[in-house]
Amino acid sequence: MPHLPEAGIADPRTPALDLTTTIEHTAWDEFKPHLVRLEAVVTDNYATGSDPVLCVRDRNGHNWTIELASRARNAQVGLTESAALPGDPVRIIGRRARLFGEQRIKAVHLTIAGRAFELYPGALG
Repeated sequence: MPHLPEAGIADPRTPALDLTTTIEHTAWDEFKPHLVRLEAVVTDNYATGSDPVLCVRDRNGHNWTIELASRARNAQVGLTESAALPGDPVRIIGRRARLFGEQRIKAVHLTIAGRAFELYPGALG
């Protein structure tokens, strides 16, 4: 016969970790806290891939990987593969990766060929 706890022994459980804040913090932990700006030209667009990114080249010939928002958020703001074609000028505002020498930015705002995309509203302050 199963043993059931007496009334009053069982109490509501609370999780050890708050997963919503844990996920939010880990998504940005590998990036510096201050915003940077970059002007470049689109070389490849993977906005609808499993890890949405833009590949760009700056004026000095350096290649950068620009991490975008989730696929759902990108679609919501109109950022599709046809919105950024190779050769299009792009201005990026975002957070640069913490690792030395890594050419990667998590974008919070993009302007592609004169069209603005606000990936994370309120992130610009």
